[in-house]
Amino acid sequence: MSAKKILVLAGMLALIVIAGCRSAHVTSAIIYIDQQMFDKAIDVLHEGLDYSPDEAEAYFYLGEAHSKKAEEDIRDNGYLAASRNYGMAYDYYKKTLEMEPTLYEKVQESLLYSYIMQSNNAKNEYQAGFYEAAEGYFRLAYASLPDSVAPIKNLARMKIRLAMENDNDPAILDEALALLDQVLDVNPGAYELLSDKANVLSRLDRKPEAAAIYDDLLANHPDDAALMIDIANLSQEQGDNERAGDLLVRVMNIYENDDDMANDENVYFLALQAGAFYGDSRVGRYQEAIDLYQKALSLEDMPTESTLLGKLKLHHDYGKKLGEEYNAEEEAVAKADLEQRTVEQFQTGVNVGNALVSQYFESVNGYFYLAECYRMLEDEANYNMHMDSWRKLSGME
Repeated sequence: MSAKKILVLAGMLALIVIAGCRSAHVTSAIIYIDQQMFDKAIDVLHEGLDYSPDEAEAYFYLGEAHSKKAEEDIRDNGYLAASRNYGMAYDYYKKTLEMEPTLYEKVQESLLYSYIMQSNNAKNEYQAGFYEAAEGYFRLAYASLPDSVAPIKNLARMKIRLAMENDNDPAILDEALALLDQVLDVNPGAYELLSDKANVLSRLDRKPEAAAIYDDLLANHPDDAALMIDIANLSQEQGDNERAGDLLVRVMNIYENDDDMANDENVYFLALQAGAFYGDSRVGRYQEAIDLYQKALSLEDMPTESTLLGKLKLHHDYGKKLGEEYNAEEEAVAKADLEQRTVEQFQTGVNVGNALVSQYFESVNGYFYLAECYRMLEDEANYNMHMDSWRKLSGME
């Protein structure tokens, strides 16, 4: 036998060994895919399935051909065609796994390749401010892997952001709502999307619907900090500052007890925000508000004007409230207790106010509340002195 014939025979034997039980149709399709002749690959695979309908690899390479064809469509700006091809590819990949579960890793690799590529394209366009292009890529990412809710979630959130930039444009919010419902129809338990839906409903002024969703989510996910912050924001919009404060305190406790050092800075801002909610006159939980402001002060390297002023105002407001209770009380022991507590609040207010104006000489409101605390303590000289400073700084003189 000639050397040439030996080499040809060896090549044929090698091809048989590599292919194993693979059909000639699948082998041909692989070659066509490598040559970017995707339609030819699709045709030959369907032809092969007419003869061997149970060949799992045929379905896998149909997925590969349609996936590559989708990429070709994108290069030609054929986004609708690309979406259809990604959808067909996904169906063929799933069919592959139904027939041959051992191909799971190969299928996942192919699915994730397309998904990650289009997701990255979407994020790049979004960051560059090309929202229309970003939307197209988000939709392609979802078409390539509809098991993932992330592209629709990101697209809906992009719509929410656009709506916010346009005074909560209801038309854009309706688009976001439709996107969320699209995925929730298939994944009703995707609670992050339910949270986003509640957010959109709230912005559309459908607050009772939003509140119902949030209440259900909170009952099932009581330790979800991000969820609690969303509900706190809705509670604030609805005028329920007490509930907003309670939720933020719960978040603060979660952050303080976890191992994530990055959350420590958030504790400071949460303490101030929750303290402001509790200090609202409609809530009147002044002592808790004062404690939260004191916590914030302990986290500051140097006391800031705004924090000191906030704490001063809380002592002033709490003192006034206790004074009103004192005037209404008739029982002698309780009245004496209220009197002492009232004086303590105004005296503490004086201490905080003096610390404030000694560091921040032009704190207009600092002088005002400091003067008021002195007035309530019947210290006329200090009241007049600090009220004069307030008048000068505020332009009243």
